[in-house]
Amino acid sequence: MKISIIMCAKNSMPYIMASIESFRKQSYKHKELIVVNSLSDDNTIEYLNTIKDKNIKIYKYEGNIYASMNYGISKSSGKVVGILHSDDVYFNFNILSNVIKNFKKKDIDLIYGDILYSKKNDLTVYKRSWSNIQIKKKYDLPPHTGTFIRKSILDKNKYNTNFLISSDTDLLLRILNKKIKIYYIKKYICIMRMGGLSTNLNFLIRKIKEDLKIYYKNRLTIINYIQKIISKSNQFFFEKKIPPNSYHKNLNEVAKVKFLDLNIFQKYKGNIFSALNLAFISYDYKYKIRTHRYIFWPDGVFSSIIIDKKKIPGREIFIKILNKLNYSKKNKKIIILGNLPKVSKKWLEKNLVKKYRHYSLPYDNAQKIYYKIRLKKLINNSIIILTLPTPKQELLANLIIKDYPECNILCIGGSINMLSGYEKRAPNFFYKFNLEWLWRLRFDTKRRMLRLIESLKLVIELYLMGKNKIH
Repeated sequence: MKISIIMCAKNSMPYIMASIESFRKQSYKHKELIVVNSLSDDNTIEYLNTIKDKNIKIYKYEGNIYASMNYGISKSSGKVVGILHSDDVYFNFNILSNVIKNFKKKDIDLIYGDILYSKKNDLTVYKRSWSNIQIKKKYDLPPHTGTFIRKSILDKNKYNTNFLISSDTDLLLRILNKKIKIYYIKKYICIMRMGGLSTNLNFLIRKIKEDLKIYYKNRLTIINYIQKIISKSNQFFFEKKIPPNSYHKNLNEVAKVKFLDLNIFQKYKGNIFSALNLAFISYDYKYKIRTHRYIFWPDGVFSSIIIDKKKIPGREIFIKILNKLNYSKKNKKIIILGNLPKVSKKWLEKNLVKKYRHYSLPYDNAQKIYYKIRLKKLINNSIIILTLPTPKQELLANLIIKDYPECNILCIGGSINMLSGYEKRAPNFFYKFNLEWLWRLRFDTKRRMLRLIESLKLVIELYLMGKNKIH
């Protein structure tokens, strides 16, 4: 018996990577994942385009989440359908095999189980749970992502796209009002990250209004709605220590920021290397820069605060990478893109033993710069070094790697100018007290000051919106 899992994706990076990996790790073989990408303007579609898996099918559809689910179900070929949101994961390897085993054995129409709610940025820290609740009253509903339904039933019962948040409630009430066979698996089905649409306080008032409208339509009262809320109240007092196993730990790592390991630098392929600092974090929030290809080193005064790692200046990283390149037996082409003064060019000629090409870049935005440098026909499987400020160099790197997916791109900003002496290094006092950024304001003051002000403004927004955690 084949099972189809429907996933709707809209601006789902980076958590969708862990969600898809949890589907891949399922031991059950007769499975398919239907991913419906809906109007994403981050790097979700770029990540989806890299997936090569016969069990995963990707579609583009312009509609809200429930219209996308209806579309995904129409494209599915399994006899059983489940929903997995793009930031949730299955609890263990055997969820789908256990579900299908019970469908076969019991001749069931709908199966549901328990779910855990984890911290947004940590799948191993559980905040509450929906567990040990069997459907007895009309107002009792199974958790949406912990529910699996026969496709023949869903073909006749669609999600109502007029509801923004509570269409799953509407669908389940309509289905449960029919004479169907239900089975409860007293086991955890999935882990839901807190902060999604259904657990977001910003949507709470609209959710209550939609819920009440659906209840009235199904001849339920506001008293029933209050009873439902009370029945769920024990979730919020839940504290259960479930020791994370290797499966949970591995999934947790999939969506996390990855840091550079210089010992394996020559083995990297198709990656963008960049400093993880205040500028990157703030402009990633503004432009949605980060993709699955990024590998970082911690840099800047905020690195120890935001990511709890020791700061490594970009110039130190660049020197170490130059040594790797100089002593490497692999004859990869090296291309440097950016405007360099004569003193910096001379420093490169002295310190970079291998031959390289250097192209100056026009002053413009990343899109227009790339349009002009495409004529230079960059070489795939080469090492491209960008000497532009953040976020322009990262935005340009994202454009380049789409056309040259086997390149490694190194975003080093002004490191060469610092190393060559074109920009004077700060006195030791500034390094000792993490004030190098203040010293550097002496050079190109207006641009750097404006960037600093904007970065601080964006980071404050991140903290106020609770999105400051880098995962």
